[in-house]
Amino acid sequence: MRTRRGARAGSYVDEAGRPVATETFDRVRASVADARSFAVDALAGWRIGDAADRVELVVSELATNAVLHARREAFRVTLRPLGDRVRVEVCDFSRDMPVLVSADADDVHGRGLALVEAFSWSWGADRLPWGKRVWAEVERETGDPCGAGPQSGDRPVWATRRSQTLYMAVVLVLMGTLAYGVMSG
Repeated sequence: MRTRRGARAGSYVDEAGRPVATETFDRVRASVADARSFAVDALAGWRIGDAADRVELVVSELATNAVLHARREAFRVTLRPLGDRVRVEVCDFSRDMPVLVSADADDVHGRGLALVEAFSWSWGADRLPWGKRVWAEVERETGDPCGAGPQSGDRPVWATRRSQTLYMAVVLVLMGTLAYGVMSG
């Protein structure tokens, strides 16, 4: 993983006794993949595999926004487990707040925050004196601290928020692909 000018990646325990992982990345496209790897590694270290795919997607979208829209040369990703959720924070030096927009089928950009909203329990942004913090809380599949998912027979497969969200994401991608094919063909 890459850090900027010696900025230290770190893990610590917050005042509530919860683990926190944080790292500063260069504001370049390659850092989005590094930020995703950082998130997956942190969750694996905490044995929270049940939220890894959604956290990875949220980190990817928020890091991409920081790379595309922030000022200066760096952004910071912070992760912390909150019981049945994982909090993702991305801080950057731009005071421009994110705006959730409705992207048209032929738009190349503009779907990132919609994905963050779809895959998060809640999300928002806080203005800071020097920039902003965009955050999202991603639900875990279970409150089990070891990250074990539900046992078979606990509930129907389409009854989970995760399965419903993944289904909607697939539908949206297919609709976008079909619309793009119709528009370009």
